Formats: sequence, structure tokens, C-alpha cells
Amino acid sequence: MNRILVTTDGSELGQHALSHAQALARALGAELTVVSIQVDPVVSGYGAYAYALPTSQENMDELKAGLEHLLRERVPDARIRVERAGGRHVARAILNIAREEGAQMIVMTTHGLSGLGRALMGSVAQAVA
Repeated sequence: MNRILVTTDGSELGQHALSHAQALARALGAELTVVSIQVDPVVSGYGAYAYALPTSQENMDELKAGLEHLLRERVPDARIRVERAGGRHVARAILNIAREEGAQMIVMTTHGLSGLGRALMGSVAQAVA
């Protein structure tokens, strides 16, 4: 196994996957790539009115730089990729990066939502699988 890709959304749960992926990479002698996808600003609409959360390019760049710094500290031996979704579903962005990186394994956590929560939020892990 050459490369393992691990995803994190920056949440505490997302961070748990990092230590598991590091252990797997060490055990298998694989390189590790850490991926975090910045979701696109959400547009909310009602009738003729629409509202997008105010997110400037500068704000997005600051968030990206902060997350990259945090991940480099947490996983110093890994390749770090923090990218914007850019109109893609998060699962599609992860799969595109996995293909680009030549990853043979993807490590990720799930929030374990079911019922209405899963219907509203979806499951990135399920979509990737």
C-alpha cells in the first residue's frame, strides 16, 4: 500500500480519524495525505428572496491557512490538502483528490446520523463508499 488518504472536517470527531490513519500508515509503510474540503457558502432562499452567508475570499483564505497550520502541527509527516468544494459535493471532491493522489485506502469518520438528521445532512462517508 503506497498512500492512505484521511479526511477531516476540522471537528473533534474528524480529528479522531487522523491518529488512526497515522497508525495505519506506519504499520503499512504508506504515505499519508490529509484532506479537508471547505464547503461552499450556503444560499438560502424563500420565494423571490435569497440570502448567502457572508463569506469573503479573505475570510475563506484565513480559515484555510489556519486549518493547514493546525493539520501540519497535528500530522507533520503527512501531505496536507485543504481545498474548496468549488461547486462539487464534498464526497465528489474527496474522490477526485483520492484519484489524483493514487490513494489505495480512505480513512474517515461518520457522525452516525440517522433518520431526519441523515435525510437533511446527508452522509459524506456513505457517498464516498
